[in-house]
Amino acid sequence: MVGRIPVSIPDAQLSRRSSRVTGAQVAREVGVDPAVVSKLLKGDPNFRVSAETRARVMEAVERLRYRPNFAAQRLRSTRVGAVGLIIPSFSNPAFAEIVHGAESMSHDKGVALFVASMCEASSAVKLVEDLVSSERIDGLLVAGGDTRETHDINEFLSDKDIPYLFLNRKTNTRMRSLFLDDEYAIRLLVDHLVGLGHSNIYNIAGMDTMETGRRRQAGFQVAMKRSRLPFRKSLIAEGNYTIAGGQEAFFKVMARDPKPTALVVSEFVMGIGTISAARDMGLLVPDDLSVAVLNNLEIASYLNPMLTTVGLQLRHLGAEGLELLLSRSPDEEINLTVSMRAQLFPRESTSPPQSLRKTGRHAR
Repeated sequence: MVGRIPVSIPDAQLSRRSSRVTGAQVAREVGVDPAVVSKLLKGDPNFRVSAETRARVMEAVERLRYRPNFAAQRLRSTRVGAVGLIIPSFSNPAFAEIVHGAESMSHDKGVALFVASMCEASSAVKLVEDLVSSERIDGLLVAGGDTRETHDINEFLSDKDIPYLFLNRKTNTRMRSLFLDDEYAIRLLVDHLVGLGHSNIYNIAGMDTMETGRRRQAGFQVAMKRSRLPFRKSLIAEGNYTIAGGQEAFFKVMARDPKPTALVVSEFVMGIGTISAARDMGLLVPDDLSVAVLNNLEIASYLNPMLTTVGLQLRHLGAEGLELLLSRSPDEEINLTVSMRAQLFPRESTSPPQSLRKTGRHAR
């Protein structure tokens, strides 16, 4: 399993939140190639370097308090054991898609995948601490969690000798993240509804305490303005990423004026809650109200009505995240978007608004 290196106390001028000093930084400080630093610290018996260069490298290592990441070296070797993946909950099928993608890649790479959920943990940070200290994993992927949890986890992991990567989460200091293009996905939904002739479009959104909630809300605002439709904050109703959250946000929207003719729902299970709440109010989808939902899960084609969705490429997020974890240096900052773009899947839950259907006008 992964060995542990004693953690040095940083110099007074370095804050606890500072990014890890890298071997490349040590090399730049001394004016040598990064390979020189790496081979010296590994004790490569076949590597020859002058005594003066060796002394300058070791002085810089001590002064900058550089700690080589031996865990990452093992991760990239044939001795890799297992990679951890933390998700918020097993009950949300969207996270199952991420697990599916990571699992497929783990088979291709010959590593085991250890999956844990935040739902039963006292805190997300405590779960990460327990998992890392157990030494059952050689690297860690973290999907989900609100902004505060992401910052706290990033701070903890930045001080540890274990490679890690956040999936669709931005960190406040050291960037180690792979993202979905949420804004583009939301734009596809808004553009689809506008193309059908809708102008009274509301957003059933995730909480703005969550990074994806904020990012998707921002995407909705940009898409509305891009379509030359007026935007106001009351067009957004927040809820948790649950069925109940979708129901609660729907009732908030329906208490506002003017009434919507279409809804953009920022998460799949919220969409199920939205359809259920609409039915409870005696509204027919899409006759009375069009509903378009983020995330294209297989079940979308089996619901009544079949849901119009945008595929967020969740499997690619899991697969590409695990591949990045295995292939990139643990000291390298990562700020990338999943390679495959979101795709629209129009189905039965969206149609032109009643006003256009009654007059026989064509949607624009």
